[in-house]
Amino acid sequence: MRRVYAGSVFAALLAFAQMDDPLRPAFSSRVEVAVSDASTGRALPARLYLFKDGRPFRLSPVDAMLPLKVDLFYRERLWRRAAKPRTLEVTANDQSHVLLLDGGAGFDLPAGKYRLEAYRGLFWRPASEEFEIGAGQKRRIELKLEPMQGREQWLSADDHIHLTRAREDDAIFLAWLEAEDLSVGNFLQLQRQQDASVQYGFGERAEARRPGYSIRSGMEARSDFYGHVNVLGPRELMRPLSVGAVYANSPEAYPFPAVLFARARALGGTVGYAHFDGSQKNSALLMDVALKTLDFVEVFQFGVLKTESWYELLNAGFRVTGIAGSDFPVPLNNRKPWPRSVPLLGPERTLVNAAPGVSAYAAWAAGVRAGAVVVSNGPLLELTVNGRGPGAAAEWSGGETIAEGSATAWFHRPIARMEIVVNGKVAAQRMGAGRLDFRIPLGESVWVAARAIAEKAEDEPEIQAHTNPVYLLREGRPVREGAARASLAARWKQQAEYYRGAGLVFREERERRELLEKVEAAAKALAE
Repeated sequence: MRRVYAGSVFAALLAFAQMDDPLRPAFSSRVEVAVSDASTGRALPARLYLFKDGRPFRLSPVDAMLPLKVDLFYRERLWRRAAKPRTLEVTANDQSHVLLLDGGAGFDLPAGKYRLEAYRGLFWRPASEEFEIGAGQKRRIELKLEPMQGREQWLSADDHIHLTRAREDDAIFLAWLEAEDLSVGNFLQLQRQQDASVQYGFGERAEARRPGYSIRSGMEARSDFYGHVNVLGPRELMRPLSVGAVYANSPEAYPFPAVLFARARALGGTVGYAHFDGSQKNSALLMDVALKTLDFVEVFQFGVLKTESWYELLNAGFRVTGIAGSDFPVPLNNRKPWPRSVPLLGPERTLVNAAPGVSAYAAWAAGVRAGAVVVSNGPLLELTVNGRGPGAAAEWSGGETIAEGSATAWFHRPIARMEIVVNGKVAAQRMGAGRLDFRIPLGESVWVAARAIAEKAEDEPEIQAHTNPVYLLREGRPVREGAARASLAARWKQQAEYYRGAGLVFREERERRELLEKVEAAAKALAE
């Protein structure tokens, strides 16, 4: 009986895969599309958009589909009609995004005038071609994408993707990453009563790889008590995935993030806050910053780089690594229609200057934990200060010293401005792309970072890049700039009152005591 059933399923799938020929529209023309690297001729996976008489027109047929209806439960699955799909169509909000998974495919079109556009991530110059085709004609369209010099030395990642992933989906998702020129995709499982964005496994055994690319499972743990936090790359899924009645199925408020982070690090995870502070009315961010229990904070998301809040943490003496991630597919609801020049995955990216090795994820995550990170939604940006790069710290002694170095920015569009930022203030700048050299006298501990801003299109967010800081610490003392530390201490004092008096529910009294001990320890650290 099992063999008969399996044979029936196989026959049905085979018939579905062969529907392309009998159902091909009469009088259609045929367009073969090929996208390649302008410098080498190598075929390139890419993202396509077609316009007929100036209006969006769907490319068909496609081999696989991901129809997205963005809600709070992330249940959508890949559908395929071919064993080895060459094309993937992602649809959302009546907009079609077609991915060439191996750099070429054929499509049926009615006669007419068209424009075809090809995009690949952030660091390739887009290409387009206009053409006209008659009924029954065949035509080949070749689009050549120009790479930005130096892009190959960077690993780029999106730390925050919600897509359900079965093992059989890995080949398509890896090709999608390659079409977006995104080295690492962190696919995060989460929970709103039931699990969402479910992953088939965790750790190295469930890491999808091809040379230069990785998909690694992680989790977004959520509560309205402490905020949303991300655990990247743990060897196993940790339970409970969410706490509190809003996201889970009980009112209990344990574990809080510091406990979760300790468990995750023991499982090889890299940990930090989503949406900068967790995006909830109440947040334990300041506790985890003060107690140094996290690896990162998302500072660049939804097209917004939260420099003011990030700078405040840095000026208060905390070495907080800022990273970037999309929260895909949520951004598709924020910008309608989605700007074609902006990648679907990795619209804002966490860049690490490293070779991918066996696992692009492992190399990238090591860079994040070291703070050797640049965040960008466009330009590439390098910074050296006294011979050191982002994330590094150097001690100095005496009455004063010099911060000497350079920043270099480049993009396939004009760079409008480059800046050197010292303790939150612009200390040097240059209009346009190129190299910005600087010599800045110092009398106290500082952090030094670089920022670059590029020209943007009308429907795009601000296009920019920002390095993480280099820390130059007098006698090893942390930065203390203005009233930043006092401001954080005052805010935590208010937040602590919520944890002391909100009547949070715990299964055991020791769990409440554990939280309150951390609350008081954070208050003491912030008061120093």
